[in-house]
Amino acid sequence: MPQPSEHLRRLDTSMEASPWMPRIAPWALYLIFLFAISSISDQWPISYPFMYTIQCVAVVWLMVRYRKLLPELTFRFHWLAVPVGIGVAWMWVTIGDWITTMRPGWFQDIGTKPFFDEDQMGPIYGWLAMVLRLLGMSIAVPMFEELFNRSLLLRSLHRARPTGVGVLQALHDMPMIGDWLVTTKWGSQIGSQPPAFRAQFDSTSYGRLSVFGVLASTAVFVSVHHPRDWVACFLCGVIYCLVVGATRRHGLGPVIWTHGITNASLWGYTIYCHYTSEQTVTLWPYL
Repeated sequence: MPQPSEHLRRLDTSMEASPWMPRIAPWALYLIFLFAISSISDQWPISYPFMYTIQCVAVVWLMVRYRKLLPELTFRFHWLAVPVGIGVAWMWVTIGDWITTMRPGWFQDIGTKPFFDEDQMGPIYGWLAMVLRLLGMSIAVPMFEELFNRSLLLRSLHRARPTGVGVLQALHDMPMIGDWLVTTKWGSQIGSQPPAFRAQFDSTSYGRLSVFGVLASTAVFVSVHHPRDWVACFLCGVIYCLVVGATRRHGLGPVIWTHGITNASLWGYTIYCHYTSEQTVTLWPYL
């Protein structure tokens, strides 16, 4: 068998060094691609299908390559995925429409532009972009988001006090702030303690819930969504955590299925409304 390159060996070493790395890397890589695709596709809309494919393939490749480091990453189905997934999609649309109606001035520009320009791309590339988007948001996105939010964060942010220590330890490594912290008594003590996030992750089994862990991990989940969707996203995150707790013996599979069904339902709703109604405002953000 061919030997991996030096860069790949270094990546393997980094992934194996900490349980955080293989769980955060796919999520981080997706976000990096997201900003790049947004900038490039504004100038060349036809590039969207190709770049989105590269984005999803790269993220899935990371999870497949380091599958042995992710024992909770399963694809087992549970019947809860269907009613919960569809119910969350309905809730997301209902709350989003309600908030937009209550505060139209805040979100009047949301949804007026799709993620691709169908007029410039043409129907073939337009539908190709939509189908690729469906596959990405219902397969790749649930995998890396659940791995990051409902496995890594839910366990690493299990209790309030150690989480606070972990935040201070992270600040300890930052320029200027860290320089000031080391001059304080409690700052120097925290810096000498073992990594708090790693300790919580190691001591918290998958699927074990705490009120603080659910709220903290959901807060991070909410932070990467649009403000219009914050309320629905918060409720969605709490519900997904409860699914994890109820199906913990099956690994991440049930909540990945739940998340995938939610996203696929939102995709179907968006496309249906786009072609049957003139009211496209607030719809495209669901994709």
